[in-house]
Amino acid sequence: MSSLHEDGGASSGLLTHSLRLAVAVVVTGLVVMFVVEEEQPGGARVVAVEDVTPGSGGGTAGAYSELVLRAGAHGHFMVDATVNGEPLRFMVDTGASSIYLTPEDAVRLGWPPQRLTFSERYGTAAGEVRAAPVTLRSLRIGQLELYDLPASVGEQSSGISLLGMSFLKRLESYQVRGDTLILSY
Repeated sequence: MSSLHEDGGASSGLLTHSLRLAVAVVVTGLVVMFVVEEEQPGGARVVAVEDVTPGSGGGTAGAYSELVLRAGAHGHFMVDATVNGEPLRFMVDTGASSIYLTPEDAVRLGWPPQRLTFSERYGTAAGEVRAAPVTLRSLRIGQLELYDLPASVGEQSSGISLLGMSFLKRLESYQVRGDTLILSY
């Protein structure tokens, strides 16, 4: 009978020690994260990460979100976005200084060439190109939504619209890990 009492005492001591350790971890601010994933068209995956610190009452005071893009077959990061309510396809390009729209995408957004002033000049791998400044009212990718973004419309078609550094600088951070681009906002 005494051996049962001793085993119970050891078990009780271990439980007490574990509970003290758990309380210490919670008191020092253990961060609990809830992750929600949403698949986006074009291979993008939106990962919302909510930071809930015990004692803070929960909520989203420390919340941040990530947009995770996988490189396509040719190594480019493609994303489907909604610009001013219209769906457009972009390539994320850290070598582009701004958001660059093809003339075709600009027409879809209500900017035909005759309404634009091609006053900007950009140096590209293909030489100098002219572009017209515009402002995007909104750009949305998953839950990420930005407003009043300066952009440029190319005078000549370039194949695909670009999300350049003027877009990336509006984010909290961005990083490339292998064939994955992580946009934090």
